[in-house]
Amino acid sequence: MSDAHSEAQAEALDPALQADGRARREALDIQRSMLLQAPAGSGKTTVLTARFLALLAAVDAPEEILAITFTRKAAAEMQHRILAALQAASAGQSIPGIPSALLQAARERDLARGWQLLRNPSRLRIETIDALNHWLASQLPIAARSGPSLDIAPAPAPLYQRAARRCLALASEDRAAAAAAGLLFDRLDNSWRRLEQLLADMLQRRSHWLPRILEARGSGLAERVQQSLESALRASSAVRRA
Repeated sequence: MSDAHSEAQAEALDPALQADGRARREALDIQRSMLLQAPAGSGKTTVLTARFLALLAAVDAPEEILAITFTRKAAAEMQHRILAALQAASAGQSIPGIPSALLQAARERDLARGWQLLRNPSRLRIETIDALNHWLASQLPIAARSGPSLDIAPAPAPLYQRAARRCLALASEDRAAAAAAGLLFDRLDNSWRRLEQLLADMLQRRSHWLPRILEARGSGLAERVQQSLESALRASSAVRRA
């Protein structure tokens, strides 16, 4: 009995496996958008590889597909999976979790279009977010305000520091902002360096507070900040009493 047949029998008996199999099949429908959420080790990369192959079987050029990851390691792993799938298809082999028909469809498209992806893996656009942003900025140097020597900064801390310094400098030139900056300086004993560092730290952690500011834009922001301060003070007082 084949592994595929055994899996089909198990899926027929288990509702959870039925739902999983249905979700995996739906993920291959390239006419639909999808959000893939699953725990570690559940086969997310295999599903994404299969979806990439489904797209390869339909596009006119592999560059039409863009896969974005967070790290270079993840990008390299994804590229390796796709190339391994194409290699398996060319050898008539199968890969667990990926339909054989899909493997052959991607391989036949590669042959018909003359892409030769196994020899030209660079045509697979699997990039990190940083690499994609770098490419976009280099394509629009004027809008990005960048020169020809644009590079990805390995450590963003100095950039946050520079942005904070520039923010304070611009605040001194704006009447409304100058009043707010003056209040902050009063609270920090007129320490420019300390305020600059606080702003730089906020920029580094903007994913924690920026969405809340955007949600409260126009109304309620001051009240929410006041509530946060009071909550922090109460927590601090409770710790000291304990």
